[in-house]
Amino acid sequence: YGTSLFFSIFLLLIYFDSKKSVHSNDVTLPKISIIVPAYNEENTIKKTLESISKLQYPQHLLQTYVVNDGSTDNTKQVIETYIKNDPQFTLVSHDNMGKAASMNKVLDIIDSPYFLCLDADSYVEPESLETIATYFLQHNAENLAIVTPAMKVYKPKNWLQKIQRFEYIVMLLFARLASQIDSLYVAPGPFSMYKTSVIKQLGGFDTSTLTEDQEIAYRIQEHQYQIKHCPNAHVYTVSPDNIKAFYFQRRRWYMGGMQCSIKYQHLIAN
Repeated sequence: YGTSLFFSIFLLLIYFDSKKSVHSNDVTLPKISIIVPAYNEENTIKKTLESISKLQYPQHLLQTYVVNDGSTDNTKQVIETYIKNDPQFTLVSHDNMGKAASMNKVLDIIDSPYFLCLDADSYVEPESLETIATYFLQHNAENLAIVTPAMKVYKPKNWLQKIQRFEYIVMLLFARLASQIDSLYVAPGPFSMYKTSVIKQLGGFDTSTLTEDQEIAYRIQEHQYQIKHCPNAHVYTVSPDNIKAFYFQRRRWYMGGMQCSIKYQHLIAN
């Protein structure tokens, strides 16, 4: 009870302290790249690209790279049909390499100071890019490397998705509090924003782990860079709607978390 009371009061104080931060919106928006890695996402990729097309951001400052990671369904055809004659989108297609390797391939060719990753089963609100970019610039200390969004479950339909919706809301509160004490441990795949020079300096994303978004966050922390959370940049992800899909998702998360814990065990209690 004493331990629970201590952490409850501690987190409550952090919450009230975080509400004091007020900043001006007078910033110059930067050039940004968006990377959309896709593997067998024919049912969701079009809606993902539509949400990017609706972003309220200067078009001359935005370039989107859609990566077909060796899909065996009609993902490539859906992408080609949607982006036809739209210079905002560039298709990168190769044999299956995995998400981390796909992002690294695009990372080698972009020249923007910032980039975001958007999973091919996620949808972003029109104002979210400007919101998260503005937040990044307002808090742009020299060592700020990643800003994470507010990730929510997209239109939950059954009891399993509704439970996950509640879980994601709790995670949002935790992310907001953890951001205040520089202890965020994951940069979610849907719409986290990265400083390009830092990620390139650290060698890109790790292709040997199951959770590259968690590994890059640990590596960022290890090299004394900061990760912040932007609570007003909303992105929606399609959560598993059946037990089998839910099991495989969580098994990947937990196994990837164990990999990161072992790899970065020297950070524990440091």
